[in-house]
Amino acid sequence: MKLQQINKKQPYYGTGNKENTMPPEQTMQKAKNEKFLKALQTLAERDPEGFSNVAPELIKRSVWNWRGADPFFAERLSNWIDTAHKWSEFKEILPKEAHLPRRKAVEQISYDALPKQYSGFLHHLTERFEGDYTRWDASKRDQFTILGMLALEGKEGVRQGRLIHHLGLDSSVSAGLPGSNAIRAAKIALSRSAKPLHLWAPASGNGSERLHAFADANLADLVARFVLNQQAAILLPPAYTLEG
Repeated sequence: MKLQQINKKQPYYGTGNKENTMPPEQTMQKAKNEKFLKALQTLAERDPEGFSNVAPELIKRSVWNWRGADPFFAERLSNWIDTAHKWSEFKEILPKEAHLPRRKAVEQISYDALPKQYSGFLHHLTERFEGDYTRWDASKRDQFTILGMLALEGKEGVRQGRLIHHLGLDSSVSAGLPGSNAIRAAKIALSRSAKPLHLWAPASGNGSERLHAFADANLADLVARFVLNQQAAILLPPAYTLEG
């Protein structure tokens, strides 16, 4: 029997009725993304310093849109942006799961089921921290970061040195005075908005070991759920989970 030979120079592979093609929507999305990537490449070439300043925030926002509040990957991402990018590619730090699923969002709060004083405070927080967090001033970013970090630790609290570090302030300058002043100002502003609730437990200790905490564990849990459902949750340090 004479076998028919395949001429590999002809467009044989991937042709015919069984050819797999992307849906029109995906084709358009791919084409648009390619244009955006070229635009980013051009900006990186024309303004290297400016691009280096805005690229980390762009990456973080894209990861948030994709993964949601994922503290474990966020820690790996922060490390990559800070130092690991020098010797590894971004794709190397991605989760190993084949499907790369988005993490489940933290359970939303049902305000109607809450006591009036709790719901009133959470409504105030919603109004206070609405809008694009990248356009917030320093005081608002500090308030959200401190509120989130303390809420996520509940009554156990957070050391002042750690708070100062995640505010991006140097705790070694003037014995950490700029950082301690920022923490004090944020806590006072948040306390005023929480009245008649008693928001904070008395701080204890000195210097970087000074401990700040919520006074009410139940309120801390509610606030933690609130902050983790905000896009600005990306401002918070990683490695937090809620119990229960």
